[in-house]
Amino acid sequence: MPQAGGPPGLLTKTIPFAMVLGDPTKSFIQLGNMRSPFDTNFSIGRGLTGRIALEKYSHELGNGQKAFIHVTGVSNPPLVTTEGAELRLQFVFPVIQFKTYYREYSGEGDSALNDLVAEKVIVDLFVTPTIDQRHYPTYHSVRLAVVGSVKEAEKCTYFFDIIFPLNICKATGEYFKQLQPALENGLREVLLQPQTRIQFEQQVAQFVRADLLTKAGINPMSPAQVEVVQAEFRGTDYVASYVPR
Repeated sequence: MPQAGGPPGLLTKTIPFAMVLGDPTKSFIQLGNMRSPFDTNFSIGRGLTGRIALEKYSHELGNGQKAFIHVTGVSNPPLVTTEGAELRLQFVFPVIQFKTYYREYSGEGDSALNDLVAEKVIVDLFVTPTIDQRHYPTYHSVRLAVVGSVKEAEKCTYFFDIIFPLNICKATGEYFKQLQPALENGLREVLLQPQTRIQFEQQVAQFVRADLLTKAGINPMSPAQVEVVQAEFRGTDYVASYVPR
């Protein structure tokens, strides 16, 4: 709608940050480190994609041998809601699998220990939006919370060389606890990379321009541009006052 007291032709438009971020049905988090620590990857919006280093878990037994735990799992697309000034993307993993090996990567090493799972794990990603220097929307910070636990296996404690025990349930539980800081730090590292932000903001600028021109009744395919005179966030809603040029 036209805004009183501003330049001639000044319009205002509200765009939810969820729309700015992009289509949630294309968002996911995929855990994996069987072939490489960088098998873990994510996509959470326009240009916000990347890989996270998620190391395998190693546990040394008293006999000098090691047990290894790897993780795999893919989330469902997130449920997107607003929590105050943050946008919440709730990813649900139906199953996260923990693949275990003892001593070596062989059939014998694979069968020496039970594999474990965590079911219906929730990964909440909270994104705080802000305004960039051009008065366009972007992200300020992210934080992450993981809710879930490893399902107890039928057998947890194994003895090797008769006297050296390993509680694989406890070891996997410890590994699960490490996933939250690893994911959070990895996501933050990718999102703070200048190339990631530039890619996101370029795509956002195209989307916002098209949306504001459409609001003004101008074909976005035309060479017309918009000048955003003033912008702010009200909660997670981007509110722009602008003039088509």
